[in-house]
Amino acid sequence: MGQVPLLRVRQWLSSWDSFSYDEELHQSKPPSEFYVASIPAAVLRRLAYVSRRHGSGKRILDIGIQRTHEGLRSKEIRRFVDAGYPWASLPKRDQDRYPNLKKPGWLPTAIVANVIGPNSERSGRKIDPRDLVTIETQDGQIRLMTPDGSDQSNWALHGELHPIEIIDGQHRLLAFEEGESVAANYDLPVVLFNDLDISWQAYLFWTINIRPKRISQSFAFDLYPLLRTQDWLEGIEGPATYRETRAQELTEALWSHPSSPWHNRISMLGKGRTNVSQAAWVRSLTVTFVKPWEGSGTGPGGLFGAAFVPRDSATILAWNRPQQAAYLIRLWSDLEANVKVSAAAWVQSLLKYTLRDAVPSGGHAAFSGNLTLLNTDQGVRGVLHVMNDFSFVLHRELELSSWTDSWIGDYINEEDVTQALASLNNQDRIIDFTRRLGAELAKFDWRSARTEDLTSEERNQQLVYRTGTGYKQLRLDITRRIALGSDELLRNAANEVLRTL
Repeated sequence: MGQVPLLRVRQWLSSWDSFSYDEELHQSKPPSEFYVASIPAAVLRRLAYVSRRHGSGKRILDIGIQRTHEGLRSKEIRRFVDAGYPWASLPKRDQDRYPNLKKPGWLPTAIVANVIGPNSERSGRKIDPRDLVTIETQDGQIRLMTPDGSDQSNWALHGELHPIEIIDGQHRLLAFEEGESVAANYDLPVVLFNDLDISWQAYLFWTINIRPKRISQSFAFDLYPLLRTQDWLEGIEGPATYRETRAQELTEALWSHPSSPWHNRISMLGKGRTNVSQAAWVRSLTVTFVKPWEGSGTGPGGLFGAAFVPRDSATILAWNRPQQAAYLIRLWSDLEANVKVSAAAWVQSLLKYTLRDAVPSGGHAAFSGNLTLLNTDQGVRGVLHVMNDFSFVLHRELELSSWTDSWIGDYINEEDVTQALASLNNQDRIIDFTRRLGAELAKFDWRSARTEDLTSEERNQQLVYRTGTGYKQLRLDITRRIALGSDELLRNAANEVLRTL
């Protein structure tokens, strides 16, 4: 027989002895221990099976606990095993183009399984004695004893029932094809219960897959600084991983730099409702400044990631990351400055809330309060769209390509962003543009629909921005408002943007 060393894990409290156990309900008293093993994927494939729920017939007879197997999910896991993240997430057409994104595909999370006892039945069937898997102690060592020949690719069951049943991890296990050499050399960590009743298996599946709270997307993005490497940051025209990583870097700069109006005002972990979440900022930057050029008829490209006119040009704005961060900080700073001094009716309407909870400490009600769209997902994306659109169509007039400071490092940190901000102040055309755009954006009515003194018509208009088409409508309404303004440069740019949209 084959042998697999086991590590015993004792988990049992004396108080559990008094709990209710009922064999008739498939809840017989469970063992006081389970085991941890390292088993080749190929061997586990031969010995294990998955009992799935049918969703039909008599429910009391439906003792399967697994969901329907999703073949695409197992294939995705297998691609991950072969070359890790982010390569596994790339479209097939891009995988040969980005071999530098390959990483080890570890699966360190244990598969949870149960060894079926010799007297246990599944749908009236028992294990053929020649197929039995047992847990035995020999010379003080605990071992999983497997059937003769089960480590060979030509081994087959003698009976109808596999000796091991999967409680959790079917997609990981089925990512490996039976008989392939990789599966024979790739071990899977396995937590093994011994003759555990089926109701307890369902209970385990529920606690593993349903009860835990999933982490927020913002928390996931907050791990990016620990994950990203230089090869993730080299291109914008490449896979989405590049753009998401760059967008997260820029979001982090807006949150962390003392000169940013969003300093400490982005919810980096996605908690609370006071500030816009990091995930929302990353998504918005990815579809604005950091989006690639997508061809005519789709609107302006991303300033930090698109080919400029002429359409067939491969030229990309040669700003490094601190310059990109500084430009965003400057655009938002000029918008905040204009809002603070604005006498517009919408600003004056929100100022009455300054002494309420709607305004964060040190903030301005019309810019960072809870009743301004500027501090919402919709507002952030709307502003970023307009900032990017106008910067893109005016790049020649503003001579954006002339702002080159190669002495500034290419990694975002406070010192380099501060130097980039100081350098940007010497770019007269750019600074004139950011001030004028900030002034025009401040004229738009940014009150949210929850503001008390809106008219019915105004409230209905603001509610539109919370619908499925709200992002697009807000982008259009801001641009149309600027197209009717008195600033000739921005008015002409707005009309050009509207034509492309």
